[in-house]
Amino acid sequence: MKIQYASDLHTEFDFRPIRKNDLVGDVMVLAGDIAGSTTGLRSYLKALSGRIPLIVILGNHEFYGYELARGRNQYRDAISRDKDPYLHFLDDDEVILGGVRFLGSTLWSDFKNQTQGEAAQAGYDYDGGLLDFRKILKSEGTPIRWQDVLERYQESLHWLTSRLSEEFSGPTVVITHHAPSFLSDAPEFSGSPISGAFSSDLEDVIERFSPDLWIHGHHHSSSDYRIGKTRILCNPFGYHGLETNVDWDPRCLVEIP
Repeated sequence: MKIQYASDLHTEFDFRPIRKNDLVGDVMVLAGDIAGSTTGLRSYLKALSGRIPLIVILGNHEFYGYELARGRNQYRDAISRDKDPYLHFLDDDEVILGGVRFLGSTLWSDFKNQTQGEAAQAGYDYDGGLLDFRKILKSEGTPIRWQDVLERYQESLHWLTSRLSEEFSGPTVVITHHAPSFLSDAPEFSGSPISGAFSSDLEDVIERFSPDLWIHGHHHSSSDYRIGKTRILCNPFGYHGLETNVDWDPRCLVEIP
């Protein structure tokens, strides 16, 4: 199976980095930050649909202007409205296509960084530099705090490890928006005090369960490396007109036996 993968298309910037004629794989994985609203995501997926299966998860930007809990259901309702057989929306969900198991989750992060560990979490009480804590809501008019995201992360990680512990005879592909290792950090951000908002250290999980692939987004730089038997991949576009990934490939493919 040839898996095409991309993330961080940010079509809310009125530019579509991937169009239907760019779909060259057997399945397309969209690892979050695809659009900025339920209507925007639904419209874009409808424009892509009809050629190959599309697997989509939510990123953090999909929640801007939405409540963290209710937003998940709002996106699910919007995407499922058309009953599109090509479209697979995964929010702590799985789908099996062509004998390959895909496990999808936004995941979020634990806010620990490489140097400070749990001590780094306290720094997010002073989170003026992160838009998530101004744009994503806990309830109407009340922004989330890092503790709210940590709770969601713990729930998603529990779901993911439970699924990975279940026996499956074919290949497994994990899809998350946030990165499972600080190895995905671009060199200029390595050791950043806010790196824990982008990545978590899940190398022990990867080593324990050895999924074949782990595709993520959130970073605006490409990644392709291995932890144990697992290949970690990221192919983001970025912000059109502001900050785009120099290694972006709209037809990026990985083949899985």
